[in-house]
Amino acid sequence: MSKRHFQLVHVAEHGSAFDVMVFGGDVQDLQPLLIFHSIEFPVPPSDAFCDLLWDAGLQVIFVRRAGFGRSTPLPRALIEKVTITSGATAMAEAVMLRKLISTLDLKNIIVLAMGSSNPVIYRLVHIAPEITYTIFANPMFNQDIWQVFTPNWFRTMLKQIVSSKSGLTVAYQGMKLLIRKDPVAFYSHIYSKNAHDLKYIRTNEDDYRQAGEFALRTDAAQLYYDTMMCLSDDPTLKDGFFDGINGTALIGADSSLHWRNEMKREAARVGLPVIQAPKGDLFCAYCSPNTLLDLIQKQANVALLRVI
Repeated sequence: MSKRHFQLVHVAEHGSAFDVMVFGGDVQDLQPLLIFHSIEFPVPPSDAFCDLLWDAGLQVIFVRRAGFGRSTPLPRALIEKVTITSGATAMAEAVMLRKLISTLDLKNIIVLAMGSSNPVIYRLVHIAPEITYTIFANPMFNQDIWQVFTPNWFRTMLKQIVSSKSGLTVAYQGMKLLIRKDPVAFYSHIYSKNAHDLKYIRTNEDDYRQAGEFALRTDAAQLYYDTMMCLSDDPTLKDGFFDGINGTALIGADSSLHWRNEMKREAARVGLPVIQAPKGDLFCAYCSPNTLLDLIQKQANVALLRVI
């Protein structure tokens, strides 16, 4: 039986709430590994992954971001192009998450940011001193990466989302049609060129069926927000943005050469070291838990009981 049970955590002074999974039920005397999801997979990592980290001294705490599941959505006024591209929307979400950290009373936090959550989380780390180390998995800074999205229909869908409201509507309805037909096939097709991501999907098909259910309920505005933040230049990312921040960009060996080169170029500009995981692309953090633990042990100076 899964030990991944969600609870609704209210942030009283902010008037919001978050859907939170604390692996094992309650916060324990283990170091918290706080995970923030990407738009396409608002589901926690597998029980096997969470158990592995638990045995190594880390308790996985997974947060459904604003607008996903039972988490309070962002105000509609913030989901406008000018507000999103200025970074104000992501900063507002980061402030909400900062208050959640205080409510949960978490200290000495390791953060894992997945995919499209990164623009929010690289703002959060600047305002949350409780975070001691952050792994930015597959972040999109200001790279030129349109060509890496495959298959072609998926790249076209992303371009439609950011092009216009009518394009967003067409892409949103098309995506829902495909997911409703077969969610596992939808995700498998997108990641069919990444053998280890695909293996993770096939090993955890129930999680991807659940992710499909969340996708069908996710508002089109949320899809627009996450896509715009990742695929538009972010003015916040100035040279040396990560100076003084204890963090690492994590990319997978299954990612394309163009992606890796663009990532390394941008990471050098903003001052963030890059580590390549031996397995996976988008899900490289979940496919390569040993690499994740090595990073935490070496970079965060955490004494972990290694059982792997």
